[in-house]
Amino acid sequence: MNSGMDQKRLNRIRPLMERFIGEGNQLPGAQALVWRRGELVDFQSAGYRDRENRLPVEEDTIFRIYSMTKPIVSVAAMMLFEEGHFQLFTPVSEFIPGFRNLQVFKEEDSETGAWVMEKPNHPVTIHELLTHTSGLTYGLQAAHHPVARRYNDMQLEGDALPLDQVVDKILEQPLAFQPGSRWHYSVSTDVLARVVEIISGKSIDQFLQQRLFDPLGMKDTGYFLPNEKHGRLSEIYCIANWFDHGNTPEDLEQQWREGAVASRLVSGETHRCLEPHQAFRGGHGLVSTASDYLNFCRMLLQRGQWEGEHLLAPKTVELMTMNHIRQPMMPLEIRGYEIPGEGFGLGFGVNIDVAASLNLGSIGTYGWAGLASTHFIIDPLEELILIQMAQFIHPPEQLLFKYLRTAVYQALID
Repeated sequence: MNSGMDQKRLNRIRPLMERFIGEGNQLPGAQALVWRRGELVDFQSAGYRDRENRLPVEEDTIFRIYSMTKPIVSVAAMMLFEEGHFQLFTPVSEFIPGFRNLQVFKEEDSETGAWVMEKPNHPVTIHELLTHTSGLTYGLQAAHHPVARRYNDMQLEGDALPLDQVVDKILEQPLAFQPGSRWHYSVSTDVLARVVEIISGKSIDQFLQQRLFDPLGMKDTGYFLPNEKHGRLSEIYCIANWFDHGNTPEDLEQQWREGAVASRLVSGETHRCLEPHQAFRGGHGLVSTASDYLNFCRMLLQRGQWEGEHLLAPKTVELMTMNHIRQPMMPLEIRGYEIPGEGFGLGFGVNIDVAASLNLGSIGTYGWAGLASTHFIIDPLEELILIQMAQFIHPPEQLLFKYLRTAVYQALID
C-alpha cells in the first residue's frame, strides 16, 4: 500500500524528538506513531521511561494518558445515545437529580468575598457535558475563577473517592457560568462517565472494558495494571510535585522556563494505577500504549467500524467530530491560553481554520491531549493518525507536539 509519505522527510522526526529529550528540565523520553492509509508508517521511541535507572522508552511502554481518557468516555456515552437512552438535549438531572438544585455563580463581593448567585437559565444538558459548555469548571483553572478555587480546595481531580461521591462533591458548588454561555474546560466528562454508569448499570471501567477495550484489542488500557505490567509503566516527571504541594500549571510553566530541573513525580494519584481501586474518572485516569490508542483512533477513522462490526454508526462519528461551538464562544481557551483555529465536537477538539492554527493540517482534523505530554490527532481527509506519548507535567504550549505535527505533515507528498 502506498502511504504517500516521503521517507527522507520522515527521517526528520528522529532528530526533532532528540532535540526535546534530555536531562534537566527536558522531556525524559517520548514516542511518536504515524499511521496513514491503513499502514503503520513510522513508530519511534526515544529517551527513557525511567531516567534514573536508564530504562528506555519501548514500543510497549505504558503511559498515563490523562485527558485522552475524555474522547474514549465520550464515545461510550454516544453508544448509549445510539441505543436511545437519551437525546443530546436531555437534561442531566434526568439521571442525576442533584443537577436540579444547582445555582450559578454571578459575582464575588469585593469587600466581603461573599458569592452572589443566580438561577440557571436552563437545565444542564448531555450535549453541554460533551462540549464543555455545561458551566462546570476544573481545579486546574483555579487561577481563573473562584468556583475553580473551591474545586481545587476539595482536590476533586486527585481524590480517591469513587465517581458517584465525586459528582456529589461537584454538586456542592455552583456552576461557574450559565450553561451554554461559554466553552470552559471542566469536569464535565467525569459527570458524563457517571451518567454512563447510571444508564448502563455498570461501573465506567466495566463498561469501557466490555464495549471498547475488549472489542478493539486494547489489552494494555484500563484504570489499573496487573503486577506483571508494572515494569512497563513509564515513570512520570514534573518540575515540582504538583499533586502534593498545590502548584498550579502556571507555576510549573514559569519554573520550567526558568530552568528548574524535572524530577520523578511520586504521589498517590499518579501511582494509583498500580493497584486495584475504585477511583474511576471520565476526564482522566486511564493508562494505555500508543498501539492500543491507535486501535481506538483507527476505529474512528474508519467511521466507527472495527473488524467488520460498527461500534458506532458513521453518522454518529460524523456528528461527534464536527464543530458544535458557536462563534461568540471563540476562540477556545484553557487557563488563558487560546487554541487558535479550533472548535470542539462531542469529546474532541476540531480544526475549523487551518490558517488560524498557524500550522500544517486539514480542516476537520480532530483529537485531544493529556496533561503529561500525550496528544493525538486524526485527519480524515489525509487518512492520517498521529499519536505522541510521553510523561512530563506540564508541557508549556504543547512542548513537542506542534513541531512533531509539522514534521509529519511536511512528509506528505501524495
